[in-house]
Amino acid sequence: MAVASGLKLSSGRFAAVSPWALSLPLLTGFIVFAALANTNGLPLLADPDSHWHITVGSWILQHGAVPTVDSYSYTFTGQPWIAKEWGSQVLMALAYNAGGWGGVVALCAAAFGVTSAVLLRFLLRDIRPLPALLFTAAAVTMMAPHFLARPFALAFPFMLLWVAGLIRSVEERRAPEPLLLLAMLLWANLHGGFTLGLMLTGAFALEALLGGRDPVERKIILRGWLKFSVAALLVSCATPYGAGSMLATLQILGMGDALALITEWKSPDFQTQPLMEAILLIALYLVLARGVKLPLMRVVIVIGLTHMFLRHVRNAELLATLAPLVIAPVLARDWPAMRRDPEGRGLFGALAGPAGCNMLALGLFLGIVYITALVRFADIRPPEDTAPTAALEFAREAGLTMGHVLNHYGYGGYLINAGIPTFIDGRGELFGGEFIRKYVQAIHLTGAEPNLLEHTLERWNVSWTLLLKGEPANNLLARLPGWRRAYADEKAVIFVRER
Repeated sequence: MAVASGLKLSSGRFAAVSPWALSLPLLTGFIVFAALANTNGLPLLADPDSHWHITVGSWILQHGAVPTVDSYSYTFTGQPWIAKEWGSQVLMALAYNAGGWGGVVALCAAAFGVTSAVLLRFLLRDIRPLPALLFTAAAVTMMAPHFLARPFALAFPFMLLWVAGLIRSVEERRAPEPLLLLAMLLWANLHGGFTLGLMLTGAFALEALLGGRDPVERKIILRGWLKFSVAALLVSCATPYGAGSMLATLQILGMGDALALITEWKSPDFQTQPLMEAILLIALYLVLARGVKLPLMRVVIVIGLTHMFLRHVRNAELLATLAPLVIAPVLARDWPAMRRDPEGRGLFGALAGPAGCNMLALGLFLGIVYITALVRFADIRPPEDTAPTAALEFAREAGLTMGHVLNHYGYGGYLINAGIPTFIDGRGELFGGEFIRKYVQAIHLTGAEPNLLEHTLERWNVSWTLLLKGEPANNLLARLPGWRRAYADEKAVIFVRER
């Protein structure tokens, strides 16, 4: 099976770049950045986990160490737990210390902007600007529901660097450059998704081996990729937790059906996200009607990414960004009309090259000015959906926070940030599938176990609850002897135990 046609698709060089040359990647990245770095902080601050990530990062900065046991919940306090995304959490804490929530918005908006620019730049190495822009626009559309201030945002650029480096190595019939290991080192310390990068290394190594033209070349390929793969595995363990970060990721995946109880781990709902469905249908059309034919291992990779997305909606960004990188070199080989023109002709051709140094400096300057104004003048804060400030203020004044709370899952991050031990929060690998399943059944009054909510309240000595207004548990609490509703607003409801 041939994996490369001998065409040097990436060997062309652009003409001398004007210092003031504008480029499509720079323009695209700046547009994405400006759209996300807005005055209301949305959608970036719509995720409750942003609160506890910042809290953990602040703890690491304060203590000069990383946590090894839980100290944020009362249900699992003292149990083993690691901050596998410690690098991102430190960066988020630094951004928060420098500019409050505006600083966090600016950091993550910049990360998504860089991700969009890097993706487009890699696609432009192989294909013409218009299809590259369409791929990038589809990726941004797929990623839109997950434009959140979370550690994965900061790891995205390094994920793209890693995968693009592997693909380029296969296309050029060589082992990956050792410098690429730096991307894995950063990725492993920023987000637990680096395990996917290790799996893709094995897949591309197999493709490279199958594509060898003779036994001698295959032997050289095998030796080079084997050395690189071992080095990648060792580098991925160069974290404060060693191989523990990898094991924590496997713990999450091992939660089984309980993952589907968490919103981001559910399958995609095309009723509410029709654009995602449209993109998948268009991709299916191209395969069936236009005959896009990939090498075997790339077929496996694309099918695997599609399966991950259909299984868990949080993987939409992986399919949206990695599949185009996998496909683009093949399109350039098989469809000459899509192949990159080194002369920069055609629609957007003049903008396909790199940006000039002066234009880069100007873009950086404008970005800094914009961020400074945003932090200085915009009162950016998380929405009430994830930060029930009024409800918590009432609880503090009433002296409730000294007791154990049964909290809404989405309020866990906010409570951690406020210094209140949680019943549950977004650290699924700590609580485990069985605990999460019991929690959901108790809050929603489902499951076969009778009186589960009452048993939960007694088992954990709960003295007050902080739940969403519409959660079924509130209806039962209103009827339970010894409980009364003490507070309610448009979002949150507090019940207290009468002693």
